[in-house]
Amino acid sequence: MARFSVLALALAAGAVDALSFLAFGEVFTANMTGNIVLLGLALGLGRTAHVVGSGLAFAGFCAGLAVGFGLVGRASGDGVARRPAVALGVELALLAGVAVGWAVQAPRLALIAASAVAMGLQSAVTRWAGGSGLSTTYLTGTVTGLAGHVVGSWNPVPGEGRGGGVARPLGVVSSVAAGAVLAAVSLRLWPPVAPLIAPVAVAVATGWWALSVRR
Repeated sequence: MARFSVLALALAAGAVDALSFLAFGEVFTANMTGNIVLLGLALGLGRTAHVVGSGLAFAGFCAGLAVGFGLVGRASGDGVARRPAVALGVELALLAGVAVGWAVQAPRLALIAASAVAMGLQSAVTRWAGGSGLSTTYLTGTVTGLAGHVVGSWNPVPGEGRGGGVARPLGVVSSVAAGAVLAAVSLRLWPPVAPLIAPVAVAVATGWWALSVRR
């Protein structure tokens, strides 16, 4: 997948998680590691509302994964290069729906479900396009890989260049953080802008991918 598209998707994921945590009732809809921890905490503390929100986010994310892998796995021939763009188009529609729902004050659980499905779709696309080493919605593996590359720059692994592979994971981590910062600042200063960050980023990623395919 085109590097710029990956960074834009990572920014979208950071914005979605910040929005969902700060505005949808302390739930993550992109980072399922954090969301499962929140679900466990809610169960332990008996917070029913949090259990429902985190459980719905997890179910929606899994549904998005299923739909995403289904979409990227159906095309053949010349359609292979367009698979990510199609799936990202569906994600964009969902995130646009979240933005509209935010504006009309749709039920919180509906916003959680839609954004979680969108992030599941995104995870499927990035996994399909970039392999197991690429993710824009969970960063533990990305940070681990980044640390390995940094250490490898001092103790090179046979067959790998010194410091090779640092740019992409570092860019993904930075983009996720940037997306979260943008969403948090927007919620504090210009609330209507916050839900627009993710769909705009996904639109840019989709357009860039489509352009790179044509080239």
